[in-house]
Amino acid sequence: LLALLTMLCYSRYGNGGFLSPNDEKVVVEKLLSYHPRAEEKIGCGIDGIMVDRHHEFRFSRCLFVVRTNGDWEDFSYRKCLQAYIKEKYPSYADRFLQKHLVNRSELFRVRK
Repeated sequence: LLALLTMLCYSRYGNGGFLSPNDEKVVVEKLLSYHPRAEEKIGCGIDGIMVDRHHEFRFSRCLFVVRTNGDWEDFSYRKCLQAYIKEKYPSYADRFLQKHLVNRSELFRVRK
């Protein structure tokens, strides 16, 4: 799943590109549905999933939920993966997450 995310965000789609129906289905079912605030992120419904640069993390490309009302909001794939791993592999989750999902986001935050 992590390899797929890397490919989606950094090679398959350009800025502002919408995921194909197949890629969107995987992202929604295997990722977004595990976000701690999935219902809030989805809101009134999903029109698509878009890849773009984040306004606060200038070197990051991320995924955005584009809602049926035209609003769009980013969501953290890290939060989704963490919740997924904790649910599916509870006895290994902490060790795995420490090793593979180190939070490097502060390195890329744009200072105001």
